[in-house]
Amino acid sequence: MISLGRINYGDVTRVWLRNYDVYKRLWRTEMIAPLFEPVFTVIGFGWGVGSLVAGKVMGVPYLTFVGAGLLAFTALLRALFECTYGSYFRMVYQSTFDAVLCTPVEVESLALAEISWGATKALLDGIFVLAILWIFGAVLSPYGLLIPLVLSLGALWVAALSLLVTARIRDINYYNFYMAFVFSYLWISGAYFPLDKLPKIVQYLAWIVPVTGTIDISRKLMIGKIEWMMLFELLYLIIVFAVTAELALRNLRRRMVS
Repeated sequence: MISLGRINYGDVTRVWLRNYDVYKRLWRTEMIAPLFEPVFTVIGFGWGVGSLVAGKVMGVPYLTFVGAGLLAFTALLRALFECTYGSYFRMVYQSTFDAVLCTPVEVESLALAEISWGATKALLDGIFVLAILWIFGAVLSPYGLLIPLVLSLGALWVAALSLLVTARIRDINYYNFYMAFVFSYLWISGAYFPLDKLPKIVQYLAWIVPVTGTIDISRKLMIGKIEWMMLFELLYLIIVFAVTAELALRNLRRRMVS
């Protein structure tokens, strides 16, 4: 990747630490949604919707099935919001990006730090939701301990895609189109019901987006079902992240330098 040659990982760490320092001062308000939303969501889906589902879904209780979707989307949406509205505010309204780039930090290092920070916040939320699911008995296998690693990869891709969108838009209201796509996709990603219940063409469209693979791997780890297909899903996720991150780095350089 061409942009990787311009990255200074020491600078990436310093910019990441700058975002972490801000987070430490705001953590009380930042943690409100991650603390309360997962508990009520698990109760609503596990005991509410779950009570309406007769029997099991794909051989597991509905809470376990849907828990993987809730877990993945809670974490990935945190990366999305951090690298859309969060990055946009730092870039446009707060001029934080301009201040950082007045130092020897290159745009690519700044971009990778933003992506990494978005994935970090996603991982924090994901670990908390995973703990809630474990308490409610939705995690059926010790392999569930590996889920944060999968969520990290998925969050890196979502963060890179979101930063790419941020680098391209000139008006914050254009995020509405991006959000419409993301929240519409939620219903065909296999989060709430099995993909094989959908038409074949919709299934193919669902698998193109790596979020489906992230949910699928997380669900299999929750129930302890290890398959070779998981390796291909991970490989696809890594490749798509690398391509998306390269595009995000290039577009942010074009935005900040032009």
